[in-house]
Amino acid sequence: MGPQQQQQQQQKKRRRRGNRTKDGRKDNSVMSKHFPSRSNDSTSAAPKLEYKPHNTLLVQFTEETSTWFECGRNTAGRDDTIHNAQASKKLSVTKNTKEIVAKYRRLADEIFSHEVALSRQGGSSAYSEKDEKWVENTMKRGTLKDRVAAMSVVVGSDCLHKLYALDLLLDLAGCGIGGSDVGAAPNSRVGQMASEAISDLFANSILPHDRKLVSLDNRPLFLYEGGKTLSPRVLLLWRYEEMIMQRYASYLSRYLGRTLSGEDEQSKKNALVTASSLLVNIPEGEELLLTLIVNKIGDPSRKIASAAGHQLRLVLEEHPVMINVVAREVQQLAHRPHLSPRALYNCVIFLNQMQLSRDTDDNSADSGGSLPSSLINTYFHLFEMTCKKSEAANSKGKNKQPKNSSSAMKSRLLSALLTGVNRAHPYLPLKDAGMERHIDALYRISHTAPPAAATQALMLLFQLAVGSGDAGNQQTSRRDRFYRALYSKLSDPGMFGGRQLTLFFNLLYKAMKYDSSVERVAAFAKRLLHTVLHLPSSIICGTIFLISEILSRHPELELNDGPQGQVQFDPSKREPQAAFDGKVNLQNELWELSLLAHHFHPSITKFTSNSDGKILYKEDPLKDFALAPFLDKFAFRNPKSLDKQMKRGESIAERKSGLTTSTALPMNDPSYLESNSIQVEDNFFHQFFVERAKRDEQKGIVRGSGNVDKNDSDMEDEALDAAEANEQGA
Repeated sequence: MGPQQQQQQQQKKRRRRGNRTKDGRKDNSVMSKHFPSRSNDSTSAAPKLEYKPHNTLLVQFTEETSTWFECGRNTAGRDDTIHNAQASKKLSVTKNTKEIVAKYRRLADEIFSHEVALSRQGGSSAYSEKDEKWVENTMKRGTLKDRVAAMSVVVGSDCLHKLYALDLLLDLAGCGIGGSDVGAAPNSRVGQMASEAISDLFANSILPHDRKLVSLDNRPLFLYEGGKTLSPRVLLLWRYEEMIMQRYASYLSRYLGRTLSGEDEQSKKNALVTASSLLVNIPEGEELLLTLIVNKIGDPSRKIASAAGHQLRLVLEEHPVMINVVAREVQQLAHRPHLSPRALYNCVIFLNQMQLSRDTDDNSADSGGSLPSSLINTYFHLFEMTCKKSEAANSKGKNKQPKNSSSAMKSRLLSALLTGVNRAHPYLPLKDAGMERHIDALYRISHTAPPAAATQALMLLFQLAVGSGDAGNQQTSRRDRFYRALYSKLSDPGMFGGRQLTLFFNLLYKAMKYDSSVERVAAFAKRLLHTVLHLPSSIICGTIFLISEILSRHPELELNDGPQGQVQFDPSKREPQAAFDGKVNLQNELWELSLLAHHFHPSITKFTSNSDGKILYKEDPLKDFALAPFLDKFAFRNPKSLDKQMKRGESIAERKSGLTTSTALPMNDPSYLESNSIQVEDNFFHQFFVERAKRDEQKGIVRGSGNVDKNDSDMEDEALDAAEANEQGA
């Protein structure tokens, strides 16, 4: 018998006898099987851990435990971390050293390698040997789509023992854990297909949904240095969790981060959707994911910036408690130096569209108090920065004219900042807290800024000066200053156009409604009519309707019995209370209404005749009598569906709208011709179509059937002449 055969027989005898202690007894403890004994000699170096391979799989998936983070959940020490170990043991100092972590990581790698080797021998496969060979062959030689699908199936069936398949997918996406970009470019078709599979596996199979991952450094390894037994299964799961953590971080930073930094817009949109989905469903890596999405708000491409804001709003819909975290991240982006005006505007737009609630002011933002206070401070800080940049630019080039694009962007940014202040102000814990120092800046904006920004500034000043009607508790000087500023803007025709028109009329209504000075209300009405006499019909109708509502709120304006003809109005007065030199009877003083009674627009004449009483009109005259609805009457098109008009967009600032009675039916509709409730401005159209229908019936013409001859336009001219004659006769 040779020496090798003798050595093999001795090893077999030792395996049959088992490990023995010094006194000859058999040692069956886990510590003796898998970990070496420690020497009692304190002068000797720390022994190197050696692993004696196990014969059966340490981790086996069943129907009850189908994922790795469910395995061993009831095992003692499975979920231990340094934090809870310190809490339970009342330890104040972390005792994990680099040597301890490296030693146990090396041992865990040996356990994992042997576990994978056992699984390849047929210990963990859920498929037959033939099926497994077919899948392995597909992963190597199949088409790209089949290879990605096969890898996904393998990882989904056994993510622990088949970790190599996940590494293959990461290599295809160009974010392998090895650190070399041997895979495809991140914007290529291969990378996108691999990324879709990887994100689906991480979200549905690999990562837990209720906690973050824990690295081996944060496990209480120091507790097992004094002789306490550490289960190899627990150590294996701890090490595997760290491996998954490393691969997930590589995917986020090296694939999603690199893709979002690229130039291909479609790839960036796909990456934003993936990042948003992972942020909603997975706690792990949420800081990095949030940073990646927020950074794209400042992307030079408008589509990408808009998509990033949309994805962040979807995240807030799923997790409203994240509003403080998201707002803080966007604020940090807005305060970055050398940020482009477009990126800054996108940040402000996102912040002022966040849906605040009464509970938000109690949620303290880190180092910033309540969220509304933090937002208002941010808005005014950005406003000061914008003003300083403008002053610096003007001082450098006094003779240069500013570009129209930069001037327009500044105006839009200023309006967006003030919109945010107006929306956050009602949610402040104290209404006027922190706002006093900004009042002078707001008045400067109201006098010098474009109409949209001036309207926003005046709206905020109204809240500070007048409030919600409790004007008696406000300081008289502050209230008078606000009304002087608003009175001066009434002589500016630019305030009666643009998107802020409805806001400006709402502000006028509230300011005149809550004003206790009758003379000041009369001066407002007088100057308002002076300005709108030459403006479009819709604004005139809105003004008359506004004055009618104010008269119903202030009946004393109609009851003053002062001598008629002796009260004079001075339009040059800066103070509205001093514009009249006596008691005012508003109906006698508004001679402008007599001019409007002869206006060409029928609705204006009708409104003027009812201005002394309540005008019964339930719609919005600023929109109904504008040019666009008037031109729509000639289009004869079917109106938009109610669902489309009610679902205008996702912005909280957008007014929801529905079909009105005047636009519910096209004017050539038979139901409209038979209607008896016709608006005054539509009488002419109604008479025209009724007359045309009569002529069609006499000549046997059916509209839309194709039998209309070429003389149809002549018949329409005749119907038009008849309608004009009927209107003049009426």
